[in-house]
Amino acid sequence: MSGLVLERHRPTLPDLVGRRVAIAVAVLVALVAAAVLLLRSADPVDEYVQRSGLTFNFRYTRDLARLRSQGAEIVRLEQRRPGGLFVQSFAVEPLALPAYRGQIGGLLPVVSVAEQAALARRFRSFELVQEGKTSLNQVSGYAIVFRARLGARRLFGREILLPAPVPGSRRGVRLLLLATPSAGVNRAEDTGVRGVIKRPFRTFRFGTQAP
Repeated sequence: MSGLVLERHRPTLPDLVGRRVAIAVAVLVALVAAAVLLLRSADPVDEYVQRSGLTFNFRYTRDLARLRSQGAEIVRLEQRRPGGLFVQSFAVEPLALPAYRGQIGGLLPVVSVAEQAALARRFRSFELVQEGKTSLNQVSGYAIVFRARLGARRLFGREILLPAPVPGSRRGVRLLLLATPSAGVNRAEDTGVRGVIKRPFRTFRFGTQAP
């Protein structure tokens, strides 16, 4: 139909309406994109810095509450639903290593045997899913990935043995990440990959200075 209108009679009313709709849609898309960026930038993020002993730091959102440490823990973050339902947690514990010769990579698989036994005593229906060498922000470590039960609920976990990046060091940290399906985690391998504990896990670094 538009081909029947001579150019000297343009723009027609449909032409003007079409242009205005296109401009309005473009403006709306831009506003939505700006709102999303604003919400992301407003996401409240806190930083934890351990300044005594073996120093380290990480960042986390306020979806995670910092709670009183349990046992040997240095710091503990946890998320629960209203009513107290456990969702996920991130904890840092000190790691003491025995005397050894050679590379630390040869010691960690041996240490992990005792770690797995401790996890089996701590968590009901403990089942090892995978283990092996890993790296966190260019620091070599060892990962133990497992599943267990928290009452009637499924529980998934990832423990990282992370020695301090100093030759011959016998000190380090043990990172323990726990998650339930309520955190959007449906298999052990996704612990620390999904959910709000992903941020402190991925931003963990030795020292007091964040990159």
